[in-house]
Amino acid sequence: MNKHPGIWFDCWVLMIMTGLGVSYVIPALSQEPKPTESPTIQTLIQKVASKDLNAAEGFWGRVQVSSSPFVESMPSKRDYSLVTFLWHGDKNTHNVVVISPLALVNFAGAEMKQIPETDVWYLSYVMRNDAQMVYRFSPNDTLVPFEAEPNFYARMANFRRDPLNTKTFDYGNNILASVLELPDAPSEKWTHVRGDIPHGTLKSSKVSSAILKNDLAVWLYTPPNFVANNNYPLLVVMDGDSYTSLVPVPTILDNLIYEGKIPPAVALFIGNSSPQARDNELNCADVWGDFLAKEVIPWVASAMNVRVKTKGVVIAGSSMGGLAAACAAYQHPETFGKVLAQSGSFYRAQSDGEPEWLARQFVQSKQLPLDFYLEVGLLETSSIPSRDPSMLTSSRHLRDVLLAKGYRVDYHEHFSGHEHLAWRATFGEGLIELLSDARNRP
Repeated sequence: MNKHPGIWFDCWVLMIMTGLGVSYVIPALSQEPKPTESPTIQTLIQKVASKDLNAAEGFWGRVQVSSSPFVESMPSKRDYSLVTFLWHGDKNTHNVVVISPLALVNFAGAEMKQIPETDVWYLSYVMRNDAQMVYRFSPNDTLVPFEAEPNFYARMANFRRDPLNTKTFDYGNNILASVLELPDAPSEKWTHVRGDIPHGTLKSSKVSSAILKNDLAVWLYTPPNFVANNNYPLLVVMDGDSYTSLVPVPTILDNLIYEGKIPPAVALFIGNSSPQARDNELNCADVWGDFLAKEVIPWVASAMNVRVKTKGVVIAGSSMGGLAAACAAYQHPETFGKVLAQSGSFYRAQSDGEPEWLARQFVQSKQLPLDFYLEVGLLETSSIPSRDPSMLTSSRHLRDVLLAKGYRVDYHEHFSGHEHLAWRATFGEGLIELLSDARNRP
């Protein structure tokens, strides 16, 4: 695992804040899955109330076998399940908060309940069966509202993964989160390294940009049996450090190419010079689009001996990177003909201060030769004070605008938050949609 300065902060702190990159957010509470009571927990409560002294111990014994969180079916809602988070407390436990996309930063709304006179703490939610997310617990949390928290780094030091759940997501820098996946969650089959297939090559380098006036780290993927100066489809990906590790795109490409889902392709992953530069450059800045079209593409062709099929280059990213991908395609449709945006920050304003700048540009422009694969999490419902709407709402707005203008749009919503766990599972499907031979036949 590479070390990613600042990336782990995006992955964890900004996951909690839905990755909006601002000082605080206001949860859209009406969109949250409403907690309800578990029949299993109700049975335990009744046993404890009837003075069954072994009820809690027996309960924990069953949980050790079945794992946590435990999932109960809902006959009245076929596509949903009742999911209960559990914490095994002790005499020093005063409260426990479930840190997850389900409640965003509404810590008070994510407090677990204690069954009186037991060490059982619980919180149940109704979830769609394609739920996929990371979570942690904060025992004895300060319960200070997020916007009033003076030091969130220190508060994070108290977060704990679920000791009853062996499935984790590794953010690097010794940060592990527990993983919840229900049966219909998107499959991660394309993300697993296989020893029985050929692997491509990933090389790190640096691009010196006269347009941006700085140097950026890049990583170039070439497929198995790569032949210099042959003609290859090109994939350009923002936030290259995280998309070569947390979202293992090189491995995804290996698997897709081997299975014949996409043709052999070259991929360039672009890093960021600094967090501040990322916030400015990826916010539909003309200089970023020009850098990609006028410097990056020629650099791939000349410095790396790759002949690029420039018409219809796939450009991809998540969050601000998803916004930057769509903006670069809007600015340079002669180069970037296919957009793969995961949880794009389409709510963002530009110089005029009005939200959803990009959607308004597409409304006002003629139809361009672009195809889109857009996806967003149903739990990405936070909105920024004075800069509404949420990521979910703005993604739906952009989808509707593009469809109304006649664009080809493959759009998906998943029961997830703003997180790499969700993006890694679906990135391959986006590539199949945009790069497969079936898609690209006349």
